[in-house]
Order: sequence, then structure tokens, then C-alpha cells
Amino acid sequence: MAIRGILYDFDGTLANTTPLILATFQKTLEHFLDQPVEQQAIINTFGLPLRQGLSVVTGITDPDRIEEMVQYYRHYNIKWHDQMIEPFPGVAEGCQKLQEKGIAQAIVTSKFKATCQRGLDCLGLSSYIDGGIIGAQECQAHKPDPEPMASGAALLGLAPEECLCVGDSPYDLLSGRAAGCRATVKVGWSSFKQDFFDGKIHPDYVIGQVSDLLSIIDELNQKR
Repeated sequence: MAIRGILYDFDGTLANTTPLILATFQKTLEHFLDQPVEQQAIINTFGLPLRQGLSVVTGITDPDRIEEMVQYYRHYNIKWHDQMIEPFPGVAEGCQKLQEKGIAQAIVTSKFKATCQRGLDCLGLSSYIDGGIIGAQECQAHKPDPEPMASGAALLGLAPEECLCVGDSPYDLLSGRAAGCRATVKVGWSSFKQDFFDGKIHPDYVIGQVSDLLSIIDELNQKR
């Protein structure tokens, strides 16, 4: 099957939300724990649903306590969102070129669909992501489970093997590989250290810019 679609993660893949997420996490943790947490420990939860990420970082498992933290986090995240979110260089241009080549593009994210849409609008990417968004509320299971990426492919009307999975975290790529995506692609600007990928997944490709996906698609389509 030819590759006809791309399934992107959002945070850390198309949008540079790392400063926003780190600031919001630290604000939340300082309020509830009265102590800072190592930055890399927070980064290592990127790609997980927020409740799970907060539980991993804090060690708190009580659902009511986690829910309090989630509400506090979301208040500050939305407050700072539009001022702090930025696109990675070349993202808009790359997405436009892929659209011009007839490649369908969708987002598969662990955040809420409405918040992701707000981010796309802020960055001027909405017109390129013509396939829609699979968010946390659209799935029963979450990355690294295959359901999110499989749902993203279905949203495009494609089989997973007709899609590339593109992300910055092991959770993105594990979901894509388990769903049966044709290839997993790690973005070269990932905030995750290489040793966090080691032992979890080895990406099929690493790209330096979104437009590099065009040559990957050409290469794989020639092999089919």
C-alpha cells in the first residue's frame, strides 16, 4: 500500500510547548508539593495523559488529589497558552508541501481535542491538518497503546499501514508501531534524551524538518 497519510503528535512535534508545559507543571507542583521537581523527570512524561503524568512525577495515586492538580494545571496552562506556544521552524512550510502532494494529515494527541485545536489555530496550522484530531477523550486507551494511532488512521479513512507515525516521544512511536503504521519517525528536535528511547523503541527514521517526510514517503512508496 502507498503511504497516503501522516499521524502527528502535537506537543513537542509540531508545536514547541515545552516551556509552557514545564512552567505549568512547576507552578502546579510548587502549589501542591511546595518543592520543585527535576525538569527531565517532567519531560519524560510528555506524551502521557495529564493525570498519568502528574501521578508519575508526584507519586500521588489518590484520584481526587490528582483531579485537584489537573484543574489547577489547566487553569494556568490556558492562561499562558497563547503567549507561550510557538511553532518549530519549518513546520508550516513542511505541512503545506505535504498537503500539496495530496498527503492527508491528522493529529493524535494525549491532550484534549479543543486545546489542541486552539494550538493549531494559534500557529496557523489548522488548514493543513485537514484530517482532524484524535484527542484524549476520543480513546479509551492512550499512548503507548495502539488505539490512538489506529483511531487516527481510521479518521483519515486509511489503514495504519498507509500512514507514517511522527512524534517526539517513545510513547508516540510505540503506539504507531503497535497499530501497524508503515514507519515510525522521530523528530530531531525531541526534548527526550536518547537513553530514554533506548530499550523502548528504535525509530525507523529521524528527521531534521517536517519537509523531510516527503523523501521518506517517496522512498517507501518505491519499495512497495
